[in-house]
Amino acid sequence: MLRALAVVLLFSSNAALALEGRVTSAEEGAMEGVLVSAKKVGSTITVTVVSDAEGRYHFPDKKLSPGKYALTIRAAGYELDAPRVVDMAAVADLKLKKADDLAAQLSNGEWMASMPGDDRQKGQLLNCVGCHTLQRIARSKYDADTFMKAVLPRMQGYVNQSIPQHPQLRKAERLMEERGDQRVQVYRAMAEYLSTVNLAESPTWSYELKKLPRPTGRATKVVYTEYDLPRETISPHDVIVDQKGIAWYSSFGEQNLGRLDPKTGKVREFPIPEAKPGFPTGGLGLRTDQAGNLWLGNMYQAQIVKFDRKSQKFTIWKLPKE
Repeated sequence: MLRALAVVLLFSSNAALALEGRVTSAEEGAMEGVLVSAKKVGSTITVTVVSDAEGRYHFPDKKLSPGKYALTIRAAGYELDAPRVVDMAAVADLKLKKADDLAAQLSNGEWMASMPGDDRQKGQLLNCVGCHTLQRIARSKYDADTFMKAVLPRMQGYVNQSIPQHPQLRKAERLMEERGDQRVQVYRAMAEYLSTVNLAESPTWSYELKKLPRPTGRATKVVYTEYDLPRETISPHDVIVDQKGIAWYSSFGEQNLGRLDPKTGKVREFPIPEAKPGFPTGGLGLRTDQAGNLWLGNMYQAQIVKFDRKSQKFTIWKLPKE
């Protein structure tokens, strides 16, 4: 799934309506708190609203333009009974059915709520979710020894801005010290814990998969707008919206400064020169100054970058070689 920028807005219940309908299931009848998303065919922009206590959802007309829209939903444990493509001004009632694979729908928060363990054990998982989902761990079949000898040392070798689609290794990989070292004991404890929450010993999980509650009441009166980015490897870390409403973002794992126009969804990238070829790439800490220039740190590239929006040129300060 493409990484996306998102905007959330509260809306008034008396807004003009466009696409609308009702969400139901055989198990619950009218369903509150279901996220209903509409994406115009050929577009990169997705608009999402939430069903109310009567199961009704509606899209403000200013959020959608005339055309055909593919509808999707998000409600852990459920899925659409069939794909839906509808007109912008349609009444589209949606029927949900029980999902065939609940595990595939769980968020990281739901995995952590489901997995057994104390706060210390679960706290270690927070070091994993910056790069990938916990589903990768939960579905694995590694025992403690395999985690200890192969998986954890390899994971420690990746920099923080790695993702499965774009892994980046540290130049000085952190290796496990000799047995008896405190760090090794931490790794061993983590390996033993991970092997109890995955599928190493059984074809099914030994614990119940838990879903977080869906939104209710005022929490359903929102509109989410998401903008697809051109590649899966773009990881927006910081986002700044300028006085003209243009969104700028730093790419956590790539040498680019990004610009997105929320009105059109158009994305433009400005390549940042590499200072240290072969070292991990990516920007962090995007800020603006009083003149409107954009500043960011370039992490492993060991440089500070300023972007002049008027000239669209970079100024770079490199750290001393030593």
